[in-house]
Amino acid sequence: MAKTALGMRKRTLVQSMGGSAALFGVAGVFAPQALGTAYGVPPSPYTTQLLRLFGSRMLALAAWTFTARTKEETDRVLGVAAAMNLVDMLIGLAAARTTGTTAVRAATTSAIFAALGLAVRSLED
Repeated sequence: MAKTALGMRKRTLVQSMGGSAALFGVAGVFAPQALGTAYGVPPSPYTTQLLRLFGSRMLALAAWTFTARTKEETDRVLGVAAAMNLVDMLIGLAAARTTGTTAVRAATTSAIFAALGLAVRSLED
């Protein structure tokens, strides 16, 4: 079993993924318009609310990541995050017909994080 990916050990990658979840979370909660612009989401009070909900979900995932203490806890959060991202990717792809590049950007981001989460989960501690 591999001990590193992208030249980093599992713990470093887990912390980096937690940090990226925290950044997405902070952006969603405190700067939803900026996050929406990055994804091409038209601004409205409704999208602002949904982006803030997305942000709180990402902050919770980051907190869970940072507080995981055992291999089992870490692997569990990586598995849940990968599954969540796979579902998000499928939702994005299903919406691509009507929302175009917005859905493709979201699906791509989710696919990358799902693959990364599974790859990191497979690493030896």
